[in-house]
Parts: sequence; structure tokens; C-alpha cells
Amino acid sequence: MQETDKLSELVHRAASAINVLNPTEMSELESLQTILDEIRQNITGMNDGPDPCSAGLEQAKGTTSDAVEALQKIFQSEAEDVTKLIETITQAVVTLQSFTDELEQTASQSGSTPAEYTSIAEEDVSLVLDFITEAIEHIESVEAGLLELESKPGDTEVLNKIFRGFHTIKGMAGFLNLADIGSLAHSAENLLDMARKGNLALAGENTDVVLEAADMMKKMVSELKASVEANKPVSSPETLPDLLVRLDAAAEGRNLVAAANSPQARHTDKQLERVLVAKSEPKIRDTTAKTQIRPSDEKIKVSINRLDNLVNMVGELVVAQLMVTEEANTTLASDHTFSRKVAHQSKIVRELQQLSMSMRMVPIQGVFQKMARLVRDLSRKSGKDISFSTSGDQTELDRTVVDRITDPLVHMVRNSVDHGIEPPDDRGKAGKNSTGHIELRAFHEAGNIVIEIEDDGKGLNKERILRKAVENGAVAPEQELSEEDIFKLIFHAGLSTAQKVTSISGRGVGMDVVKKNVESLRGRIDISSVPGKGSVFTVRLPLTLAIIDGQVVNVGTNRYIIPINSIACSLRPGAEQISTIQCQGEMVKVQGALISVVRLYELFGVVPATREATESLLVVVEDDGKKCGLLVDNLSGQQQVVIKSLGDGLGRVKGISGAAIMGDGKVSLILDVPGLMELARET
Repeated sequence: MQETDKLSELVHRAASAINVLNPTEMSELESLQTILDEIRQNITGMNDGPDPCSAGLEQAKGTTSDAVEALQKIFQSEAEDVTKLIETITQAVVTLQSFTDELEQTASQSGSTPAEYTSIAEEDVSLVLDFITEAIEHIESVEAGLLELESKPGDTEVLNKIFRGFHTIKGMAGFLNLADIGSLAHSAENLLDMARKGNLALAGENTDVVLEAADMMKKMVSELKASVEANKPVSSPETLPDLLVRLDAAAEGRNLVAAANSPQARHTDKQLERVLVAKSEPKIRDTTAKTQIRPSDEKIKVSINRLDNLVNMVGELVVAQLMVTEEANTTLASDHTFSRKVAHQSKIVRELQQLSMSMRMVPIQGVFQKMARLVRDLSRKSGKDISFSTSGDQTELDRTVVDRITDPLVHMVRNSVDHGIEPPDDRGKAGKNSTGHIELRAFHEAGNIVIEIEDDGKGLNKERILRKAVENGAVAPEQELSEEDIFKLIFHAGLSTAQKVTSISGRGVGMDVVKKNVESLRGRIDISSVPGKGSVFTVRLPLTLAIIDGQVVNVGTNRYIIPINSIACSLRPGAEQISTIQCQGEMVKVQGALISVVRLYELFGVVPATREATESLLVVVEDDGKKCGLLVDNLSGQQQVVIKSLGDGLGRVKGISGAAIMGDGKVSLILDVPGLMELARET
């Protein structure tokens, strides 16, 4: 705890004790003696120095000693005039209050305060961790509500939701004696209460300062979690006092900038707020809007590790069931009763697998809320008017995918704001609305999750992109590229068409990160753009990283699995379709287009059943708009398989994304189509 605040709190407790002091009550005398001894220890521990408080420090030491001596005389019944001694103690406390006020003012004017630390008791750790989880949910709800309130000014229900978020955090922080978090929540709650009563409008600077409070709260909760996990005291943010002053100024209708810069701006009275947050407060009943009460699902919190272990065990159960089914279909094929029971069991295991996978599914809403805040902040920083809308934010996908898709979306949204949306003057000259628009959509399509980012900006400049790519050596000057290929050059590392580097974008690294992250999730990105109208970035991702639907193919005695989503078609090529082109190798003509032929047995060094292409099957696969034909011996049917990592021993193998255990207990490799196509080009 900060020295000044701790001393102020002790002096405050001493003053309260004197107000109710009865010299004949031994317990009250002992309590006051304990407080005065602690005050003397704190003052003695302060260093003298050439600062304005040095004289006050000497006076504080003297008056404290006088107060202790006076109390000792009362305590030992040696006093002739008890009233005079109590006056001596009271005067000492008044002097100490002046001294602590001077300390606080000096610290506020200098802008440098010592770090404050709060220790978490060992028995409270589990409660604090639960508080952290709940606080994060409330902060996200508050942030979403503030952004929603900007588009729906005066919506009482949204305002109440924001108020309840801070109010709940304040109550929980008070219970756990987290004074800084409680103080911040209390100040924000005061401002929101004034808005609920109609005494001020929650817009403009008022919304900004509440968003700052939410950001500060998020940072403090994050630091609290790190401190608890490291078993270290929790430090107090240096900028917290300034934010508290600004929140109080906003609640009182004063100028926020003047309040923050005023040399007389002082730290909010933490003692009073600690009392406030510690008190139990009645629940506020909302009578402004009548809402229909709906029954909600009861929820419990489960460790992520336990959930992942459950999914892994169900995956093992699926593999074991495949082995039983394989045995039933071969050795015991004539036993129809047994086969029927095995089929019924397979159905139950499949449903169990789907249920366990659904437990990992979470809405993408949280990611979309972050993007809404990002657009708001960036639009103000860039001086552009931008509206933001979302659809499909309740679409669910695997938790791991949600965690890893946030960074790519951040880069793409930043580019839409900086490169896509024009300044208001340029939009006016082009006959557009001065306010730009960015829309974020999510929906399911063909077993994938599709995320689209659309803006109504100026679109991509093909000529500038191509010129920049030639300058960077990404493409040869004489190389002919389609419009789609030119657009995808923006994913090349170091390539940026920005006229100047800004704090938002322009260094040519963001979109390269986007491409790598999306590909690591087995996804892909498509771009469509119309000059002067805008651009659409489409990201396609698998719903989950744990299972895939695959086509089992045979090459010699080996079996491989090709993801169904990558397959365009399969056929047995005729002799007239196959040809060899110089510098391009073996090609096959499919539906009027020439595509490369990849002989899997050559890539993997296995002996095929036949080397004649006309006696084999060709599986046409597609990635990023490019196609190639994989030559295999035959197809063995489709199957949903559980993806297993190759392990640290093998690491990442180009052309292979993982492995799966088949029904007969053998391992089959899962092919990575983009890696295979790159491997084929290299060889």
C-alpha cells in the first residue's frame, strides 16, 4: 500500500476512534494505542529530505510522541486531567491530518507517487481467481454496451446494463478488499448513475472517460491475475489517480482536461470509497423498462484442461469404436445381430463426439466486440467518420480458432480503416457519404465458418500493387497475373502500397501475418475489390481443429487422407487428356483447363499398384484458386477422422498436416494440400 495512503487511513481511523472514545473503556484505549503505535512506526520510517514536507515530518513525529505519552498516562490511570490529555491527542491527530494532506498534495502536483502494493492472502486466492473470471465478463459487457449506446443514444436498458457491470465489480472488489479496483468502479458508477438520472448525457468525452475506465479495469484485472499466479503483491497503476479525478470531474459536469491538468487535482478520497465498496448495498431495481422473464440455461465453470482432456478421450473412444466396427465388418460379418448392435453403438459414439466438440464451441461475439472498439478508436485517431456493423456474431466455432483468429482480424480491420476508407473530403468529392462503413459478418457454409470484412472505401489499386511487387522483386516485370493473383500480392512480406507509414499501418508486415495465421488454421483468404466501391476480404476456416471429414485414398500399400473441403472432383483420366508441357511437366486437361499432375508415389517414395495414369484415379484438389491433380491407385471411401499431431520428434513436415488412427489400428497420414502443391512445384 502507498505510504501516504496508509498513513492517511491510520489517521482517519485514529480520528474516528477519538470521536467515540470513552476513557473508562479499556478495549477502546487499547485500540487507539495500537493505531498510534502504527502511526509512529510509519512516520519514523519516512526519510527526511530537502522537500517541502520535511518541516511537517518533524512536527508530525513530535505530536505523535505527545499523543502516545498522553494515552499512556490515561491508560495507566496516572492522569490528573483526562480531558486535557484527550485534547492533546486530538490536536496531534489534527496536525497529522494536515501533514498527510500536504503529502498527498505534493505527490499530486509532482505527478510521481510511489507504487502501491496490495497483498493477496493465501486463503483468498481461489476467490480472487473467480473474481477475475467474472470481472472480465462484466468488463466485456460494459465495453459492448458503451459501443451500443453510441448507436442508440438514450437507450435506458443499455445504460442500466453498463451500470450493473461496474456495480457488480465494485461489490466483489469490496468483499476481497481490492481497494484500487473498487475505487475505479465506484467513480465510474457515480458517473453512470448521473447519466441514469438524466443529469448528464453519456456521449463524447463522457463516453471516452468511461471507456478509459473499462480499459484501466481490464489492465488492473490482468495484472491482478499475473500477480496472483506469481504469488507477488499487486501494484497500483500510476495513472489511476488522474483517471479517478477525471471521472469525478465528468460526474460533476466539469471540464475533463482542466481537471486532469489542474495542479490542485488530488487523489479521490480512498478511505471513503473503501467504506463504500465494503458496505453491502441493496440491489437496484430497474423500473424503466419491462422485460419478459425467460428461463435461462444454468451454467457451471469447467477447467479448459479438463475439457480438452474430455475431447481427447472421446477421440480415443472413436478410434476404438472404428476398430470394433472394422472387426465386425470382416470377421463377424455374418452375425447380423452383432453387426446391428455395433452400428447402434457407433451412432451413440458419434453423437457423443459431436456433443463433446460442441462444448468447445464458443460464439465469435467477443472477437467482434473487440473489432467494434478498434474501429471506434482508429477512426478517431485517423480523423475519419466510420460506422461499424456486425452480423452473425452468435456464430460458434472452436475455442482455439476463436483465440487465434483475433490477430488476423485486427490487421485486416486496421487496413480497412487506414487504406480502404477515404478521408471525408475525398469521399465527398467522389459522391459518397462522408461517413464510411465497415461491416463484419460471420456465417456457416459447407462445413466451414466464413468471416467477411467489407468496406465501402476506394478499393484496391491493381496498378500500384503490381508496381510495388515488381519493385520488391515479388514478381517479374514481364509476368502476367490475373486480377485475383494481383490482389493476393498484398500478403507478400514487406509489400505495402501506403503512401506513408502511420501509427496504424503501412510497414507491409500485417497482411503477411494474416496469411500465415489463417493458413496455420487450415483456412484461406479470398479478396474481391471494385475501384471506388470498396473491398471484401473473405476468410474461410474449419469449424474445429480436432476432426475433419476426409477422403481415404490408396497408393500402393499405404493409405492417405485428403480433406474433403479441398477436393473439387475425382476422375479416371483418358490418354487424350494427358500431355507433357516443357518447363511445366505432366499436365491433364479437366473441363477445358490444364492442371498439373502430382504423382504421390514419387513424392512419398512408395511403390504404386500401377504407374499408368490411365489405370489410376486422379483426385483434383484446389487451394487458393489453384488446382492440381493427385494421382492415386483408388479411393476407399469417406471417413471422419480425429487429427493427431506428428509430435515434436518429426515436427512440421511439408505436405503432411497430421495423422489419424484408422479402424484397423494402423496410422494414415493426413495430406496438407497447400504444402503438397508447393512441394510439387519445388520438385
